[in-house]
Amino acid sequence: MNGIDAGRLLVFALDVTATPGRTGQSAEYARLVARYLGEETFRQLFDDILEGTGCSVTHASAETGLVLLAEADSAWAWPSKSSDLPWGKKQKEEHRAARMLVVPALLAFLAPTAGDLEDYVEDHTRLVPDVPVADLEDFIRQFALQQEAATPNPVGEDRPLWWHWVQLPQVRSAERTARTTTTYLVADVLDFLQQQSLAVRRDSRPLTETVYRPRRRLMAHYRDLFLEELFADLQNFAATGYERPEHTSINEENQS
Repeated sequence: MNGIDAGRLLVFALDVTATPGRTGQSAEYARLVARYLGEETFRQLFDDILEGTGCSVTHASAETGLVLLAEADSAWAWPSKSSDLPWGKKQKEEHRAARMLVVPALLAFLAPTAGDLEDYVEDHTRLVPDVPVADLEDFIRQFALQQEAATPNPVGEDRPLWWHWVQLPQVRSAERTARTTTTYLVADVLDFLQQQSLAVRRDSRPLTETVYRPRRRLMAHYRDLFLEELFADLQNFAATGYERPEHTSINEENQS
């Protein structure tokens, strides 16, 4: 029975859309997560199976379920190929670099202090706010401009991601199509997260005007991957240097 339950739990854990609940398959997932959290023998069996697949559990709770981190060469690495990522496709260097900045900026925008990211993952009474495409683009642009003011002309082949951001237009002009703008790049990455069930699209407006709500699983999946200088700089800017648009109510929503 332990082996069968471990196999069932693995199926649920590999499905990023699955969450524990009270009915149907969600209730079965909740039962298996409870076994993982409460029975040491079962947890060790499951962890041993994962080790053989190149995966490990980075988060486990009755509300979120299990979040797995797969090694790059694992059969269950997410996404399965780097080319599946919106910043891994063949494209101009500045577009690829700009796309790479969107996800860490999104998490810093939502979680500007050290404990915020952990709170979103662990405290399920804390509402994850909606994020309009335009607001996230504005946050990244202001951050990039601040960095540019401090280091006007970074040199070398490995220029920072923010440098590429300021080389691109924010919105469409007569000479440029929407796909060459940073507003489109933000929208495209958020749409990718939505397709991966790591964000929810909150309206049906045109792509660059859309509002998204990141899912808690996104934060649980990425919280251990951004412990680096760039993310720290983004968080510091979000906490101390960024003036949010008047219609943005992240702090108010967190208190509701």
